[in-house]
Amino acid sequence: MQSSLAFNIPFNGMAGTSFINCFSAVCTFVEKTDLTGAGDEKCKHNPANSCGGCGAGCGTTASNQAKCFLLFDTICGHSSLRCRFDGTPTEMQKLIGETDDASCGTDHTVDFLFGFAGYEYRKLTNPVEFQSAIHTSINAGKPVIAIVKTGANRFRVITGYDNDALLSPNYANAQNPPDTAPAYDELDTLIFIGDKTTPRHTFADGLARIVNVMEHNRDEKLWDVYIEKIGWYGWNSSDGMKHVGLDEKKRRMQRVTDTMWHTFNSHVTAEVFRHRLHHDLRNPAFDELCKKIGGAWNGYTHDLAAGLIGLNNLLDWTNDWHGAGYAEIVQLTLYKIRDNDLAVLDAIKQIIKTLQP
Repeated sequence: MQSSLAFNIPFNGMAGTSFINCFSAVCTFVEKTDLTGAGDEKCKHNPANSCGGCGAGCGTTASNQAKCFLLFDTICGHSSLRCRFDGTPTEMQKLIGETDDASCGTDHTVDFLFGFAGYEYRKLTNPVEFQSAIHTSINAGKPVIAIVKTGANRFRVITGYDNDALLSPNYANAQNPPDTAPAYDELDTLIFIGDKTTPRHTFADGLARIVNVMEHNRDEKLWDVYIEKIGWYGWNSSDGMKHVGLDEKKRRMQRVTDTMWHTFNSHVTAEVFRHRLHHDLRNPAFDELCKKIGGAWNGYTHDLAAGLIGLNNLLDWTNDWHGAGYAEIVQLTLYKIRDNDLAVLDAIKQIIKTLQP
């Protein structure tokens, strides 16, 4: 027996095969339309391709999947996450699933995004039922989202079967794409898309999730710890760079650099507001607020983060006088990134007040 779907939806280049990336592609295939309602606009970086194809995530794109990815990644709260200095996952990272074993596919995230998109779904964990259930879904024209047992980015899309072999799409645009379709003995869980329903969650509900994440970042003082660890002088840092050796200075700055790469997630949320990737954002009353969010996180925080990454490549901590100056630059930049986050939080709260008076 053989059956396969003509699945040619590109995956987004800003993520691996996480749940959000796979769900965006599958949802786009099943919907056969643009869930964001943002229109059909060519990618400014590569007009022949989608943003998933050019890798820029610029938001102006002919790919419905690219826009869905940006929207879904934003409203589930993922692109508002921040990291602890010591690298241990925050409660919000664990809740949303920004861990290697979850791949953004916790029940908290899966249930919300299915509810937001307006689809019933079911999970299957009994291997005995896998083959017949996959055949039934594929024959009905619906891909299956699978979770494999091991590795990072554990989600896969099953688009067909050929006797006992499973078929998957081309993941080429995704980061670290899988080379082959999974075998049955690699499958842990299957997620099946059901009937289209009235959405259980609104865009305002998604904004509330973002606020929940950002208030957690603020209340846990995540940026304040970085500022403390990087500072030099006693009046603004009692455990800063002045008090540690060269190896620890380098380690701390590398930690900042790694976090700056993570902070590029702000670009995703910025694109949603800059390009108004949901009809609720097209209220003229939100013009200035959307510009504020897009400017603070796309241009400003994004470029500040890139600047710190570049600075780390040039640092020479062996000279204390230079080191004090470097630390001040890094610390002041972190203050501004923290302030940008707070400004975005305030703007999103203002939008919620209008949507839910």
